[in-house]
Amino acid sequence: MRVVDAIPMQYPQSTASAALAPAEYGYYFVIFYTVLGAPLGIILMGSIGSGFLLIPVLALCFLALGPGILNTMQSAWVPLACGITYLFIQLAVHGESLYEPYVYPFGQWILSLVIVQALAAHRPNFLNRFLWFTLFMGLSMLPYMTPSQGGGYERVALNKELGYANANAMAGWFGFCVVCLVIKGYLEQRTISRFVAWALALVAMYVVTLTVSRGALLAISVSLLVASRRLLKGGFLPLLLLGGCILGLVELGLFDQAVRSYSMRAGEETGRFRVWPLLIERFLGSPLIGVGAAHPGAITSTGKYVTPHNSFLLFAVASGILPLMLFCAYLVRSGLAALRTGRSGEVESAFHLPLVVYAVLITCAGNTDFMSPWAIVALSLPVAVDAVSMHGTSSDAAMLGDQLHLRRSCTTLDVLHGPLRSSGEKRV
Repeated sequence: MRVVDAIPMQYPQSTASAALAPAEYGYYFVIFYTVLGAPLGIILMGSIGSGFLLIPVLALCFLALGPGILNTMQSAWVPLACGITYLFIQLAVHGESLYEPYVYPFGQWILSLVIVQALAAHRPNFLNRFLWFTLFMGLSMLPYMTPSQGGGYERVALNKELGYANANAMAGWFGFCVVCLVIKGYLEQRTISRFVAWALALVAMYVVTLTVSRGALLAISVSLLVASRRLLKGGFLPLLLLGGCILGLVELGLFDQAVRSYSMRAGEETGRFRVWPLLIERFLGSPLIGVGAAHPGAITSTGKYVTPHNSFLLFAVASGILPLMLFCAYLVRSGLAALRTGRSGEVESAFHLPLVVYAVLITCAGNTDFMSPWAIVALSLPVAVDAVSMHGTSSDAAMLGDQLHLRRSCTTLDVLHGPLRSSGEKRV
């Protein structure tokens, strides 16, 4: 009985976190190589692509988790099924080349999904480290910005050698930093840490305005509005401080150019609303398998070939209904997981729903923005945390049940052996 009472009522700590550290830093290196490898002249093994570099990172995850990697893949089965069915339709049905612009990245996406899901589930504070790495990478991109003129306004993009060189992709990258840093500033307890986070958020926001990206600006606004529902419960003083900082910068004229550029671009038609009806018609003409990734766009009335600029339409036109439904299920599942984790009261859960909202809105305005590292993290993190929470609860319940069963068994033995011990003592 005393031996049973000494059994500790806790779950043994896992060593998976430490074992996955090389995989996390390897993943960061792959992102660095993808973004800055070409302009810095870093060429590995005859211009090897970043997709191949993800394979050894994935192998590190397998070695670190062992059979536990199956649980990770199970929690990410919806996007994995989406990517696999998309590739099967392109390669086996349409006979597309693996190196088509809208085929090859899906292989990288599948590998990244497993890696990020493993890191998010087993590496504590992964989001915090990923945020600082993403901000560092964003600031490293700034020397390669190039201005361009169009529609009477000036906007910036990145040198074509860089990954994510498109102005909207660049805005999406820095917009992720804005959302995370604003929320982080609210959650910080020390005043200096709060102002540092918000100062960096304003720097990232300034870069977003230089791109004159309307989709990123809308996504930031809506996601921060969603975040305020929880953050304002902590009081209005942080909001007043942030508002004062923004108002001061506006009065200094820092955002004057951005205001002029956005006002000029407000009613500009980029071709999206012309091409979307045409693409919906193409999808309805071949709803089961689509028309292939080689021809995802259409020629508008202006004679210009325009791609979907919408991930949902890209899936629909290129591969048909099945990958489209799985992609929608992926986004819905992430949203539901973010709602569940938000009720836990954990500090990190304050990021989950705003980041999912931000990723979904950016997805609506781009072709493959959901494959960006920040988007994969934003959509995978709540699912991973929710899965670990549910698995941990069931494991703890099972362990508690086993211990209680053991206690009852020993108590029963004590009851049975008690009379025997007494009778034996009397005989002696």
